[in-house]
Amino acid sequence: MGGRLAFLRQYREPYRAALRRAGWWRAAPASWSFLALSLLVSLLWLLPGGHAAAAACCAYRASDLARWPDALKVAGSALLVRRPVEAVWSAVACWLVLAPLEATIGTPRFVPLGALGNLVPTVGLGLVFLRANPGVAAPLDVGTSAVVVACAAALAVWSRSLGVTGLLLVGVAVDILVSPDLATAEHLMALATGAALALGLRRQAGNRAIRLEPVSPKARSGEPEGPAD
Repeated sequence: MGGRLAFLRQYREPYRAALRRAGWWRAAPASWSFLALSLLVSLLWLLPGGHAAAAACCAYRASDLARWPDALKVAGSALLVRRPVEAVWSAVACWLVLAPLEATIGTPRFVPLGALGNLVPTVGLGLVFLRANPGVAAPLDVGTSAVVVACAAALAVWSRSLGVTGLLLVGVAVDILVSPDLATAEHLMALATGAALALGLRRQAGNRAIRLEPVSPKARSGEPEGPAD
């Protein structure tokens, strides 16, 4: 069983190496900065003195796309979470997905991937809503989920890990079964966006991305392996 679940350790190896080399913050600066900003904006949202500032920067609705100044809030929409469980989920996702992906592909690739992973599905589904519901005020469309789904898809494509891919598909299937709504469609578009961007980055990198292979117990312990039979 341990060997079959080895991919749960292996996909994090680049991040562990970066941790040993540079420390936890420098190992994935964009991921942890994103989480810190998200928690800060979400705290301001809950405080009477900060609610207006958080709303002005990040309280995006699809209907805001009809007005240029308000449409800019889509850029900050990923920073606002409104429930404590979403904040906890975002922190766990940062540790399990965002930081390992950033350490694997590098911060210069990670930042535009995460930004587009939020903007493409959010704006795309927002335009669909505007066309189907002209003049109707849309509900809030905020949260870190589009970024996380896009990055999870990119991690699966970049690492070529069947285990990571399987867990991602299970999560998406549960999402579709539990809440088949506009948010689910946005997550599916985020998945496609992240996968497509990762494929492009792999090609740009000369297909030198890692492929996760089983690691023997001796290799994990640092013992030299004997010659092959």
